[in-house]
Amino acid sequence: MNIDLQIAEDLSKDLSKDVSKNLAKGQLDNDFAALLGPSSGGDDTLTALHGLIDSWLLAVQKRLDDPRLEHALCIRLCDLSESQTLNLTYRGKDKPTNVLSFPAQLDEQFAHDDMPLGDLAICWPVLVTEAGEQGKQPLHHLAHLLVHGVLHLLDYDHEADAQAQIMEALEVHILAELGVENPYN
Repeated sequence: MNIDLQIAEDLSKDLSKDVSKNLAKGQLDNDFAALLGPSSGGDDTLTALHGLIDSWLLAVQKRLDDPRLEHALCIRLCDLSESQTLNLTYRGKDKPTNVLSFPAQLDEQFAHDDMPLGDLAICWPVLVTEAGEQGKQPLHHLAHLLVHGVLHLLDYDHEADAQAQIMEALEVHILAELGVENPYN
């Protein structure tokens, strides 16, 4: 899967600072810590994060074997303002949210083999706040939001109880393969 990972300009320093702080506290998983090394920041953080996200998406591909997972995916780590604007514009909710999914669905007549899967907008400040409130490592929460968002792009939903059970079971299974605890406990 081709990933376009974007980080909002005003988040770059905060993300590197959060990663460094959590690394110093021993609150990042060992795989990410190993990717970063002791004095990383900026581009190194982006490269390491890209590699980690690639590995998470491979776990999704392994579990689902869906050909759409071969398509390009844009992941944007955004700030509170951008998240709130997107949430208001596309969902009518005037507040930032943790993850928004935008599938690249066109009419059948416009579909083509190299059409992207879609876009995910993940709000880093909301993610960090939620991780703290829930006693999770930020990158574990990021893995959960990424898996959750990708499942939405693949037409999974959690509006009805039966749909929610299927989607949550998939999330729990994929996250367990990544060494991330059940986020619904």
